[in-house]
Amino acid sequence: MVVKACNRCHAAKEKCTFNGSDQQCSRCRRLKIPCSISRRSGRIGRRPSAKAFPHGQMQVWSVETQDQHSESEASSSKVPSRAPSRGSDASSQSDATEELGTPNNNNMMMLSPERLIACPKKLQTQADALQTVLDVEQFSVIHTPFMLGSSFIPEAQKTVYTILTLSGPTLTEGYLAFLGMMTRHQRSLVLRPQQPDMRKAAKGLQRLRDVTIRNDYDAACTLFLGQTMYVFNVLTAPYSNTAHSIVRSALLSAKSWFPRLVQYPIMESIIMSPMLIDTVECLTHREVPIIRFPDTERVIIDRYAGICATLLPHLYDICECSHLWKNSVLDDSATYTGYYEQLAVIEQRIQDWVPPTPPELYNNFGQHEVLAIVTQANVYRLAALLVIHRLRYPLGMEDETARVLAESIFSAMELFSVSAAEKATAFPMVFPITMAMLEIEGPGEALLDKLSSFTVQATSASRLKGFVKQIRTARETGYEGVWFELVDTQLQVAMPP
Repeated sequence: MVVKACNRCHAAKEKCTFNGSDQQCSRCRRLKIPCSISRRSGRIGRRPSAKAFPHGQMQVWSVETQDQHSESEASSSKVPSRAPSRGSDASSQSDATEELGTPNNNNMMMLSPERLIACPKKLQTQADALQTVLDVEQFSVIHTPFMLGSSFIPEAQKTVYTILTLSGPTLTEGYLAFLGMMTRHQRSLVLRPQQPDMRKAAKGLQRLRDVTIRNDYDAACTLFLGQTMYVFNVLTAPYSNTAHSIVRSALLSAKSWFPRLVQYPIMESIIMSPMLIDTVECLTHREVPIIRFPDTERVIIDRYAGICATLLPHLYDICECSHLWKNSVLDDSATYTGYYEQLAVIEQRIQDWVPPTPPELYNNFGQHEVLAIVTQANVYRLAALLVIHRLRYPLGMEDETARVLAESIFSAMELFSVSAAEKATAFPMVFPITMAMLEIEGPGEALLDKLSSFTVQATSASRLKGFVKQIRTARETGYEGVWFELVDTQLQVAMPP
């Protein structure tokens, strides 16, 4: 019997057509997924009396304890050699390692319904969490909304697996709550959508409050738990601005371990995101971030902060300066002069800052990923200059300079939306676009409509529209102060990166 449809069209009961000598059918080509005909031809004649399983492929799962499951998973996929040791002495790392499976980028988001059979009906135990992490497709769908490209998946997968294995009791409830929440925001059939598990989230927050850090992995676990709980809070409490306190709590607990963690490349996917979240919130609220990013000789290319690591110290300095002004009484010209001089020094450093672009950026990442990473760095630099400008000048003063900076942000974002948005997986540029929207009406709203496919970040950005509208109204009604003074009363949502 001749097979007339490819595997995927056959499973989906869709029409399958090949044009000429094409190796891909029309449907698979349109969806940009692999196309193959590898199944066996159907049996000719009467079917056997034994009935087939109703769901096609069936997997038999053995009954085992949570510890047995963890041990069997660990034996097949060992932790990476670059990871620091569980104890405080990083020199006792193991050299015998194997890497986890590499994700198939082309096959990551489109899977047949049969894939659901292998998924837990409800995410309840550490074994369920480990199963999700070890499954490349499931892990990818959950975590790519927080990655600038799928090339970051293998390293992030190894990191999360290692932390979950070594610090599971602390992390499990919060991570399971995060996984369950994210099943509602993914667009494939890899995981079953679930209701938010508020009980597990509450336990995760309690773990974060009571955490005791004894080694590197405890510190990494705390930072990872903080950012997962941050995401859960942002998505379940849309009009709350309490999410930032969750990240700050995690950063405070792990602060003394930070100089060690930053030395390990495997920890980059854990430490950079909470630092960026804290810095952006502090820029908006004129607070001081918990940690000033330490100097490091190597260039960091992070899944969420991109190549902005060396910009973070300058953003910290802006926060520190604006916080001093916010809480000081500037009653003499000398104090004003000192404040403006300090801002001028920071501004010059940011103007001179050039995003690092090492060879590995172009060798290890795709073209659309490089564009996303470089765009993020450029718009954050422009947003920092715009923040400095608005710390100096109230609304209605020096508006033309502010408009030029805002237009530059929109221009860079427009190039990204045209060239790379369809292939990019995350949009960690909500803060720069919000800063630009405060100055110009129109382009920002149009960009957000184009970038609505980034579900998690677009959801947060849409909530900030109300704050933007209030600042514009204040400008139109003659408000003469800096817009930062309106944040405490008008901004009731999180300001994500």
